[in-house]
Order: sequence, then structure tokens, then C-alpha cells
Amino acid sequence: MRVARRSAVLVLAATLAGMGVLGSDGAGKAETYQALTLYAEALSVIHDQYVDELPWTKLVGDGIRGAVQGLDADGTLLPRAPSKPPTEPAAPADGDVGLTVARRDERLSVVAVRDGMPARIAGLRSGDQIVTLDGTDARGLAVMKAADRLRGRPGTEVTLTIIRSGWAEPRPFTLTRVKAPALAVSDRSLSDGILYVRMPMINDATAGELKHLLESTPPEQPSGIVLDVRNAPGGNVQAARAVASLFLAPGCLVTWIDGRTSRQPLEVRAATTTDPQTRPMAVLVDRGTASAAEVLVGALQDSGRAVIVGSKTFGDASAQSVIPLSDGSELSLTTARYLTPKRHAITGTGIAPDLVVNSPPPTAVRAAANGTGSSEADPQLDVAFQVVKAARILEHRRKAGDGSTRVEEPRGGCVPAPAHVQNG
Repeated sequence: MRVARRSAVLVLAATLAGMGVLGSDGAGKAETYQALTLYAEALSVIHDQYVDELPWTKLVGDGIRGAVQGLDADGTLLPRAPSKPPTEPAAPADGDVGLTVARRDERLSVVAVRDGMPARIAGLRSGDQIVTLDGTDARGLAVMKAADRLRGRPGTEVTLTIIRSGWAEPRPFTLTRVKAPALAVSDRSLSDGILYVRMPMINDATAGELKHLLESTPPEQPSGIVLDVRNAPGGNVQAARAVASLFLAPGCLVTWIDGRTSRQPLEVRAATTTDPQTRPMAVLVDRGTASAAEVLVGALQDSGRAVIVGSKTFGDASAQSVIPLSDGSELSLTTARYLTPKRHAITGTGIAPDLVVNSPPPTAVRAAANGTGSSEADPQLDVAFQVVKAARILEHRRKAGDGSTRVEEPRGGCVPAPAHVQNG
């Protein structure tokens, strides 16, 4: 048995050495080899003495999976997909229930619930924890697998068991998947010429939609903007940069990409070819504000361009890479994190608003987006409106005092990009 274990260690060490992971210095090699020896020894003991006979593929796969999931909640080992006959048609799976999920505190948690979708209609909300998904214990379910299980053919059902703070026990929810409508930017006019803009998600089309919306308003309007990114998950950093470029001075820092490649930390700066908006602005956030929306909020807050109103954001702004392995399986690994311009971490902490206002009922947020509710029923929106209104009044007084009619640069203390800096 000892010979078998030693052989396994030698094979593993030789393989890793060939890949260059043992390092170049002697001390590093010895430390790494010692750790690998212990790992191989433990696997051999499990393989030889566990009550049930286990294949090596399972032991190694479980070891990799445990190593990755021990790093953070997002990494996992994706098994090799089974091959399908070339004539087998792909089953349509464009149905969804409108949930974005992530792992928090070893639980599968709801990040955001999409407006108008089955999960929202059923009463699910950000912060809910999923105990089971179609009878499967969600504690051991990878985020990507959970997201796949939530999707399926329109008309089919998925059953979730949900626990929420204040509930004595979990409650079941059976949701029917529907084909999700396209997400789009919407707007409506508030009083005093202030424009309310709802962004349910930041994707590749968002900046274009928002730019068209703002350019289609009269020259004297809006006098201020309330940007609502509550319950807005998903998206990518370049989409966030494109939206930020509509409000920040050219070259302003949007985010840092912090990783281990030779080019990181990498600066991502606002585009230098835009004519940004200069109106006073407030941004609405809540626990459902995540990912690209958090990158945008961090940029607007750190630059002083907008006042952030609401409750702390979810705290999930990282980059996942899917790396193929030699056996056809894939490793989903966190390879970078996004930081605010002042290098504040987002993942795991979220972004604290400038003005903390308790979240209104979900019906009030939906009514605000649809234009059917009043700001009084939505205290976060009411505070944001008052902030923008006050900033507009102060601006008018200042201009009246100095007789200025010039077009100003966007507010904020961002640092313009040096000539040698390329936008990320």
C-alpha cells in the first residue's frame, strides 16, 4: 500500500513539475512537494480503506471541486458534457422564472427578482434563501447548475423551498417558467422637470437605449435625473463603462480590475468620445443591485457625480473564467475582482449608499417603474427626488449669482486619464 501511495505521489509531483507549478526556488519546491505528498497520501487512504469502493476519477474530481469551492462561493468543477447524437434536436430552454442567484453564507441566495416575472409575482425578494430546488438540497448546488435548473421550456414548473428572515419555517413556491421579455430602459417625468429612469439590468444595449432616451428630451429637460438600479443584477464591466461614460467626464476612472495577470490591476476609464450629461443626479440602490450595476454605482459615488440613495448593495462584482481541463471537464474560477475608483472592494461587502433609506415594499418599486405609484409610497424615490431638486435649486442660484451661461463639465472629482493610459 505504501508503494502504491508513493507511486501516486511521484506521478502527481512529476506531472505538476512538468506544468511548472512547483516553482523555481528550492524552498518553494520542497514546500509544494510536501503538500502534494500529503494530498496524494490522503487520497490513497480514502481509495484503499473507505467502506465503499470508489473510482479514482470521483476522488480527484471531489478534491478539485472542494478546493475550488473552498476559495469562494462562485467557483466549481463543471463535468464533461455527455455527447449527444448529431441528429438529436436541442430542447428549447428559453423559459425562466426571473431569479438571479448567488451563494452567501453557504446558502443559495436570491440576488434579484426581475420585474413582471413569475418569481416577482409570487412574492420572492432579494435576500431569500433557497433551501431546495425541485427537491434537491440547494446547499451543495453550484450557482451555475442552479441557474440552469431555474431555466427550461416555457410552461414547465420548478418548485423552490424558501426561507426568509422572520419566517419560522421554509415555505414552498411552485413557479411556471415563461419566456422572458427583453429588458429595456424606461423613463417617466417627475415634477419640477426631473426625469426618472429605470434600468432593470446593465447589458450591451443599455447605454445605447439610455443615450437615445436622454437625447430625445427637450434641450432644457431634464433639470435632474433619478437613476433607478434597484434590483438590477448581471451585466458586464464594459456595459457598465458605457453607461458611466454618459455621465462622467472623459477619461474618468470607472473601476479597477484586480487579478493576477501581468496587466492587472487594470484601469477601466470612461470613454473619451462622449458628451456626458451634466444634470444633478441621484441613484437608487438596494440589496438587489449587483454586478455591473455595482461597478456603475461605485464609479458615480467615488467621483462625486451622483448621490447614492437606498440600502446597501448585494456585493458581487467579480469576473469568472471557464477554463477547460484535459479530460473535457471545465473549471469555473474567479480570476478577477472589480474595485471602485478609490479601490474599495465590492464583492462580499457591497456599496453603502450616501443616504440610507429603508426599502419600500416590492409593489412600490414596481409601481415607480411603471409610473403608477407616487414617490410618497416609495420613500427611497422620494428622498432621491428631493436630493436632485435641492441640487438643481443650488445650481440655479449659483448661476444667477455669477451670470454664467456656460455648459459645465460633469460634477465630480474624478482624475482624467493621462495621455499614455488606454481605456480598458
